[in-house]
Amino acid sequence: MKKSFCKLVGLLLLLPLFTGCNDTDDVAAIFTGKTWKLNYITEDGKHDMFDFWESEAARKKSIDELDNYTGTYNIYFEGAAEGEIINGSLRGTLVRACSLEGTWGANGKNNDFQANVTAGNYGTDALAKNFLEGLNTATSYEGDTNGNLFILYKSGQRTFRMVFRVINSN
Repeated sequence: MKKSFCKLVGLLLLLPLFTGCNDTDDVAAIFTGKTWKLNYITEDGKHDMFDFWESEAARKKSIDELDNYTGTYNIYFEGAAEGEIINGSLRGTLVRACSLEGTWGANGKNNDFQANVTAGNYGTDALAKNFLEGLNTATSYEGDTNGNLFILYKSGQRTFRMVFRVINSN
């Protein structure tokens, strides 16, 4: 009886080895069905807004657009996943009266991300320029179904991280 019990316990302990773990993101659950709003763009490894502006007045104007208008710096992803790959369309708003649209794709296995986005006239807003550049040169994402999304891109020798929050879920 004791031998049988030990064998059973041994088999139960080996069970995790056979089941393995799934390290693939559910890309549809992360990206789609939500409106994402930019919180800030930071240099990777840091946690504060990167200084893209040439003047304090320009910075204040961008930050005012970002902080005081829920309809700015937003993006909405649509698409259908095939396994760990998803491709689709996106739409959103940079600054007031300036929409963006395009296509995107992500890979839940290796966290690759790419987008091709165009936008209307956003004037000289440095944050809008870098938001658009970030989407178009993005290389990867990090995210989860709890409302966290980070899109990473390179500009020159620097890696930047766009930090998003959910403002509306369908």
